[in-house]
Amino acid sequence: MLHMIWPTPRGWAIGISGVIWLLVAMINHTLFALLFAWAALALTLVSFCCALFSLQGLHISRAPASDACVGQMLSLPLQIENSRRRRRQPLVIIENLPFTNEKSHYAVLPPMAGKSSRVFDRKVLAVKRGEFKLNHVILRGGDPAGLFYRERRFKLPAALVVYPPIEQLQDLLLHQNEALHTATGMPLSAAGNSQDFYGVREYTHSDGMRYIHWRSSARCGKFMVKEFERNAVMSVAVILDAQELAVSGGDWSNLEYLIRAAASICQYCSELHCSFAFAAGGSRPILVMPQLAAAVKAEVMYDLATLQPGKQQVQQLIDEWVRALPRNTVIFALSLSDKMPLRDTFESLQERGMDLRWYTARKRDFEPADGKKSKPARRGGRDSDDDAPVPVGSILTPTFLQPAMGIKQAFSSSN
Repeated sequence: MLHMIWPTPRGWAIGISGVIWLLVAMINHTLFALLFAWAALALTLVSFCCALFSLQGLHISRAPASDACVGQMLSLPLQIENSRRRRRQPLVIIENLPFTNEKSHYAVLPPMAGKSSRVFDRKVLAVKRGEFKLNHVILRGGDPAGLFYRERRFKLPAALVVYPPIEQLQDLLLHQNEALHTATGMPLSAAGNSQDFYGVREYTHSDGMRYIHWRSSARCGKFMVKEFERNAVMSVAVILDAQELAVSGGDWSNLEYLIRAAASICQYCSELHCSFAFAAGGSRPILVMPQLAAAVKAEVMYDLATLQPGKQQVQQLIDEWVRALPRNTVIFALSLSDKMPLRDTFESLQERGMDLRWYTARKRDFEPADGKKSKPARRGGRDSDDDAPVPVGSILTPTFLQPAMGIKQAFSSSN
């Protein structure tokens, strides 16, 4: 779709000055003014014709784009073809990218030779997580004098996902009483921590060489290790609270902090041979049943990327989900408050024999200092971060998180 040709500020200045000089020449009958008038008007006319054909013969298509995490440079390549024989001057590519701080992203395409094509790779910094739909790309060209510009809009639909950022965690002590470490300090697999033989499975980089089952390895054509009954597969689960009334204001909210923590835990567990489950409330219910962490990582990361705050309470979703968790499952409970009824839910999980680790990012701790507060709760609804007293006799105490505290520091100091 071609747009109208518009003059630039320089084009307006030269065009108006040409008309003025022409009027002066007509009134005063001076050759000097007439020459200036015709030169300005001729330049304006030639520039208009150049801008009119500046985008003819150019074709744009999207090249495959890769997903990224918040804080990473995202690659958005475009395949550009010049089907004409004439050389093209630098052009400007404009696109609305909702995951950046800028409303519109501008990139300058270097000059192109005639009958050529190239892949123009645009690098942008992703600052917002989520699933985004891209649509139109605007190509802007003009004349060499810069008096006019013309735009052409290409409809190039595409979708990409920006995942939450991940911090590398050292050791979450998933087996507090029986954690084994290599000489480098990395935790070993749970295989071999009991005397009751359970079975064999494929070797992972964290397994000790002494647990390799050579007969099964020869039969399968790949390394297999022995597992034992007591902790054949470690079980880890994450519960994430996303109640909209408890979310702080600003770009770095308490919910974004907890989402980053959940993504870091998921990444950590995917490198181990363990089971992983995930549950979250918010705008929609999210329940991921226990599966091998490496297999379920992509699904969990997508859920975290698209999670939005809402009215859905996570404690109302996990009854059936909890029944699928084995006893002694390490549950990371990430909440926006430490009030009821979340406390009751977490205490009941602890009574079932779960290894519950509760982390709370309170709304008042994450409110920005510049006065950009979150929307107050409507009348009739209770802010879950009110200063309600802790029930008498409660033995469950959360770890209170602070915005200046890194994920690695928070989860290492609390173990």
